Amino acid sequence: MTTIDQLDDKELLELSRRTDPLGVLSLYVNADPTGSPEAAAIDINNRYRELQRRIGEDRTSERSREVSAALERLKPELELLTRPATPGRGRIAFAALSGDWILRLDGQMPVPNRVVLDDGPFVHPLLELLDEGRPAGVILVSGQDARLLEWRLGKLRLVSLLEQEEAEASHERAGQIGGGPTGQFHTPMLEQRQARQQERAQRFLDRVAETATDMMDERRWERILVSGGDRWTQPVAAKLPEALQDRVIQDLRVLTGMDDEGLRSAVTERLHEDHALRERRLVEQVREAALARTGALGLSEVAAALNEGRVAHLVYDPEVRYSGSVGTDGALYAGAEVGTDGGPGTPEPRLTERLVERAFSTGARVSPIEGAATGALSEAVGIGALLRW
Repeated sequence: MTTIDQLDDKELLELSRRTDPLGVLSLYVNADPTGSPEAAAIDINNRYRELQRRIGEDRTSERSREVSAALERLKPELELLTRPATPGRGRIAFAALSGDWILRLDGQMPVPNRVVLDDGPFVHPLLELLDEGRPAGVILVSGQDARLLEWRLGKLRLVSLLEQEEAEASHERAGQIGGGPTGQFHTPMLEQRQARQQERAQRFLDRVAETATDMMDERRWERILVSGGDRWTQPVAAKLPEALQDRVIQDLRVLTGMDDEGLRSAVTERLHEDHALRERRLVEQVREAALARTGALGLSEVAAALNEGRVAHLVYDPEVRYSGSVGTDGALYAGAEVGTDGGPGTPEPRLTERLVERAFSTGARVSPIEGAATGALSEAVGIGALLRW
């Protein structure tokens, strides 16, 4: 299997363009061990059998018989994805029914169980996962050190360790110092030591903030989670540049003592909550941008902006199946709209996939957001975009 984090935009573009005369089977299996793997396996097998039953109902069609035979041939793929020994909490396979092309993916973030047969790969759950799993920084701070980790698609790995400067000798005590007159005291050693400790702590915080800021640029972290309990969380977050403050997530829990799996789970859960919040903000931002003429709302406006390469960030509801046509020049049109030549174009029932494909080919970011069509973008049927100009 290929790990999901090895996919790049070029490979996603190629995947979105895949087609097959008999169709492409898309399988998504939730194998998260924290849930019920047995129940998930039963659910996905039931979905597969239901697909076979529906296809097999038409025994008079030669194509239907070929599809049924291909689905029976590909059943081992489903068995592979549901095996306990197969890696990954989220397992995905795309298989062409009339050929030998198969792409198998796995990752550490769960995916919803899905069995879809279409002309091409059903990529939307994968795109949702990739959007949520974009890299984030994690700073775990204690009185001894700071660990800087990178979270990407549910995986955590250490990228830097910064240790505090050594404290003063423990035998130092407060008391009279110097040779002044009897009864006249200079600054006690305890106060001097506390001042030096505070200076060391500030230097340490500065190092942590500077290192984290550099890494955000180098590693393209979109968010950074800071955790250090009541003592360290806010001071570290406050040291980060003002321009990054809207990307900082403060977590007052003390996560430093957790084992690797517990830490991964805790960080993933917190970032998942933050992603949901940022999705809601993004939908509002798209709507406000459209009012300011820096955004597009609705299928017609979005398709036109994609045709012109003006889209910077495409937002759509993956539960909505957008339809339209493709003109002779390759332009995308919503619904029954016609091209500049006056012709109706070629009907395209999979216009959603063509929109995503065009976004990738023009370097736009893509965010599928479930529920967008019933929320702030309801009047636009869940689709909008932020524009470059």
